Amino acid sequence: MNLRPLHDHDLANVLSLWNRSAVHDRLTPELLDEKIFDDPAYQPQLNLIAEYDQRIAGFVSGTARRDANGLIGFVKLLIVDPLYRRRGCATQLLEALESELKNQGASLMRVFDSAPNYLQPGIDPRYTELLAFFERRGYERFGETANMEVDLHRRAFDTGAEEAALRAQGFEIRRAIMGDRDDLFEFLRQHWAAWIPEVERALMNYPITLHLALRQDQIIAFSAYDSNNLNTGWFGPMGTDPAYRGHGLGGLLLQRCLADLKTQGHRLAIIPWVGPHGFYLHYAGAQIARVFWRYRKKL
Repeated sequence: MNLRPLHDHDLANVLSLWNRSAVHDRLTPELLDEKIFDDPAYQPQLNLIAEYDQRIAGFVSGTARRDANGLIGFVKLLIVDPLYRRRGCATQLLEALESELKNQGASLMRVFDSAPNYLQPGIDPRYTELLAFFERRGYERFGETANMEVDLHRRAFDTGAEEAALRAQGFEIRRAIMGDRDDLFEFLRQHWAAWIPEVERALMNYPITLHLALRQDQIIAFSAYDSNNLNTGWFGPMGTDPAYRGHGLGGLLLQRCLADLKTQGHRLAIIPWVGPHGFYLHYAGAQIARVFWRYRKKL
């Protein structure tokens, strides 16, 4: 078994291997590029190929994020051809990734939940071999989360009446423009600084995939989509200034985003890494569709 860096000419074979094996998470060429090369902390040495008899046997993609506690390493993607499993391929790929990230100063590894650029917020337990592999390698489960889905054909998401009522109370509801960037980022720094990269991505889309609520020209709520996993119907993030909760702003902005996703032609919208399940059920009829287990390991 030989390990080497990923090259551009490997991408088609990596994509084919991924889509043959990761049956619940099919990728397009564009989405594979996004997960690897569009990562805000992309490093070539954290994307490795395992070869066996000059054939790609496996692939790992990693990244690093820094928070208040220091540098955290992440496994972003990991796949091994079924023909080469149980030969140590996944172990060699993971150990090489862990070693490089440890050398960079990471003291902790996590699996898949590498916001702001991630495919899955944890391990779907239907990939039972995968979670068993990480447990054997010393990773411990520390939580779980869920993705919800909205059937976009079941509702019209017409917010005209609600918007008129809010305008009468002095609120402004509209799509964001690039001129909002500085005020929006200041708002996010006060409440949700970790979401700035995803919101910035939404501002770069055309049309901008971000809706705002304002009061006296001050941003008080936002809702975004297509800020990660572009063109998959991915919703979020969203947030409302705590001082203005209870006015229905979040629900309205959510529905404006869902209306856009429906116009794009999506049948389903995906609401990832969900906390308030009841909120999304109430405003959008969202249902829990997938559960993910979150794993970590000290280096």
